[in-house]
Amino acid sequence: MTADVTNTGSVVGDEVVQLYIHQKAGSDSRPMRELKGFERVTLKPGETKTVTFSLGPAELGHWSTNAGKWVQDAEAFDVWVGADSSATLHADLAVVR
Repeated sequence: MTADVTNTGSVVGDEVVQLYIHQKAGSDSRPMRELKGFERVTLKPGETKTVTFSLGPAELGHWSTNAGKWVQDAEAFDVWVGADSSATLHADLAVVR
């Protein structure tokens, strides 16, 4: 997953870019948004940087209370990137087997 971050201001600034996921369905109930990655970037005025996040089994899996073990369901996910948990930059992701 990648996202471009741009400093639209007139001074150097820092931003903590955060990645959240939500599994739309599956074998267990999961939180509405789970923080799965973050990166702090420093940007000069007008500068844009690309932030890259990995989404693999470690990030998409969860502890299943039903199965009593770590699982990764083949399901659809919502993915958000932004400065906090109310991020609106959204994408869909599907895990298939």
